Amino acid sequence: MTPNLNPETNTVKGKVIYFLVLVALNQLIYPITQQGGIFLILYQFLYASMFAAGIYIASDSRRHVLITALTALIYLVFGFWYALDPTDEWKILTAYLALIPFLATVINVLVRYIFLARSVTRDVIYAAISIYLLLGAIFVPMYGILESLSPGSFIDGAAPDGPVSWQQLIYYSYATLTTMGYGDVLPVSWWARSFASAEAVVGVLYLAILMARLVGLYTQKE
Repeated sequence: MTPNLNPETNTVKGKVIYFLVLVALNQLIYPITQQGGIFLILYQFLYASMFAAGIYIASDSRRHVLITALTALIYLVFGFWYALDPTDEWKILTAYLALIPFLATVINVLVRYIFLARSVTRDVIYAAISIYLLLGAIFVPMYGILESLSPGSFIDGAAPDGPVSWQQLIYYSYATLTTMGYGDVLPVSWWARSFASAEAVVGVLYLAILMARLVGLYTQKE
């Protein structure tokens, strides 16, 4: 049975798998950026591919296209600029600020797709996984902004006197979302702890709500 969807969400059907693959790659191969130089630039190109897929998915309305396209452009300009000269903190701060509304818009489109579906399909599963990965991704710029504005909000137990990079924040975000809690990267400031607690709660609640929704769809099909 094909989901009976609102026409606004038809842009997701059959396309979300490509976005999922790009999101997963971005969150898995970020350690190559530690090499700097060309590797950091190549990573930005991969991020640009994810942005293109995200804009395509969010093309259900002009407003979503405008938000995703504009924020993607801002992120890529400052992201590539930062890749060429990683010494200026304000460049990555601007990229962080642009990344949040982009990810939030794509999450909104995918959530609506899942809750308008009438049966469990591969696209629904792909969308659900994409949302989970995006939830971890959207907290990274939040942590990055906090660390940029208030250095020392996070510390790495292996190097407590050194700065915490955005690569470490990606690792920390997913460790928090999945409640692994290794304890190597720690939130120190009160705001950092508040954001970390919020992410852990969001991760647990999302899985519970998702399971309830998928079970509801399966029962409805029966």
